[in-house]
Amino acid sequence: MGVTTTDNTAAFDITAQGKARPDRVDAKLMVTVVSLAALTFLGVLSETSLNIAYSDLMREFSITASTVQWLTTGYLLLLAIAIPSSPFLVRKFATRTLFLAAIAVFTVGTLFGAFAFSFPMLLAARLVMAVGTGVSMPLLTTIVLERAPLRQRGMLLGVVAMVTSVAPALGPVYGGMVVEYLNWHWIFYIMVPFLIAAAVMGVMTIPDIRKGEEAYISVPSLLLVAVGLACVIVACSFCGSWPPAMLAGVAAFAVVCLGAFAAMQLRTDRPLLNVRVFAHPGFSIGVVVLMLMQATVLGINFLLPILLQRGLGRSSMVSALILLPGAVCGAVMSMIVGRLLRVHRATGLLLIGIPGVLVLELVLLAVPQYWWAVMIAYMLLMPVAGFVQVPAQTHSLNQLPERLNADGSAALNTLQQLAGAIGTAVASTLMDGFASSAIASGADQATAYVSSFSSGMVAFVVALAVAMALAFLLRRLERATPARG
Repeated sequence: MGVTTTDNTAAFDITAQGKARPDRVDAKLMVTVVSLAALTFLGVLSETSLNIAYSDLMREFSITASTVQWLTTGYLLLLAIAIPSSPFLVRKFATRTLFLAAIAVFTVGTLFGAFAFSFPMLLAARLVMAVGTGVSMPLLTTIVLERAPLRQRGMLLGVVAMVTSVAPALGPVYGGMVVEYLNWHWIFYIMVPFLIAAAVMGVMTIPDIRKGEEAYISVPSLLLVAVGLACVIVACSFCGSWPPAMLAGVAAFAVVCLGAFAAMQLRTDRPLLNVRVFAHPGFSIGVVVLMLMQATVLGINFLLPILLQRGLGRSSMVSALILLPGAVCGAVMSMIVGRLLRVHRATGLLLIGIPGVLVLELVLLAVPQYWWAVMIAYMLLMPVAGFVQVPAQTHSLNQLPERLNADGSAALNTLQQLAGAIGTAVASTLMDGFASSAIASGADQATAYVSSFSSGMVAFVVALAVAMALAFLLRRLERATPARG
C-alpha cells in the first residue's frame, strides 16, 4: 500500500510486496499533457515570434508601431477574456470535444494568418487563435489537477510552465530564423503539422473528466469581466500617450466593472468564475507573485529583440542566436524544477529564484551595450525564472480544495495572461517614451534604444522587489498553517 509523503520526502511508493519503486507518472497522462501543451505552446510561440517581424509588418502594411503592437495586446486581451468561461466549458462539454474544438479554432486562425494580405486580416487571425488557446490552457491545468497525484503535480505543471516561460523566449528565435530565410507568413505555415500531430495524440489519450454537472454561463458577468480587463490593458497600452485624466477615467471604469463582476459572482449560485478562490491567502498571494514574474519575463522578452536590433544593430538571425541559449536553458530548467518540487517546498524555491532574477535584471540594466553580456545574463535569467514560475503556480493551486480546481485554474490563467499583456504594454510604452525623449535631446537611434532599455528595466526591478516581499509572506503563512503544496 502507499505511504503519504510531504514535499520534503522522496517520492516513493511501497508496493504490496514491500518493494520501493519510484513514483512514475502514467505514460498516457504524460502524452495527454504533451498534446494539450503543444497547442498552448504554439499559441504563445506565435504571439511572441511576431515581435521579431514587427519591422517587416510595419513596412509591408504601412502601419505604425502603436498599431502593430495590437497583434500582441489584442491577442492577450481576448485570451484573458476567453479563459474565465473555461469552468463552464469543462463542466458542460466532454473533454475530448473541447480539445478538438480548440484545435479546430486555432487551426482556422493559423491558416488565416498564413494567408493574411492585410493587417486587419492578420489581427483577426490572431484573435481567433486566442480563442483556441483560451480553451486549451485551463483544460491542460485542470486535467493535471484532476488526474495526477498531489506529489506528481509539480513535475507535470513543469511541462505546463514550459509553455508560459519558454515559448515567449523561443518566439523571437523562431521568428528571427523564419523572417531571415523565408518570410513572416511561414511563422504560421510551419505550425500546421504540429497542430495535426497534437490532435492525433490528444484524440488517442485525453480522458473525459466531465463531472456531469449542470452548467450555466452568465452573459452579463462575461461582459463585465471582458470590459474590465479590456480597460486595464488599454490603459497600460496608452499610458505614455493619453492625458492623465483620460487614463484615470479608463482605470476607474475598469475597477467599477471588475468590482461589479466580483459582487455578481458572490451573489449567484452559478458564478462564471468562483471568486471565492481568492479567500485562500496562499492562492491569492501566490498568484500575485506569478503575475509579477510573468509580466517581468514577457516584458524583457519584448524589450530584448528591440535592444539587439535597433540598439546594437544586430540582424534578426543574430538576435535569435543571442537569445537561443537562454531559451534552451529555460526549457530544461522548467522540467528540473518540476522534479525538485517533489522533494522541496515551493516557497523555498521561490526564495532562490526571485533574488536570482533580480540580480540578473540589474546586470541587464547596467550593461545593455554589450551583446555578450546580454546573452550571458539572459542565459542565466531564464532558468532561474523557472524557480519562480513553476513553484508559484504549483503552490497556488495546491492551496485549493478539489471542488475549486477548475475555478482556480481559470483564475490563475486569466491573471497570468493579463500580467503578460500588462508587462508587454508597459515595456513597449516605456521604451518608446524614453527612446523618443533621448532622440529629441540629440541622441542617435542606437544610443537612444540602449538607454531606453535600461530605463524601462527599472520597472521590472521594482516588480521583482515586490515579489520577493510577497514570497517571504508566503513562507510565513506556510509555517503558520501547513499547506498542501
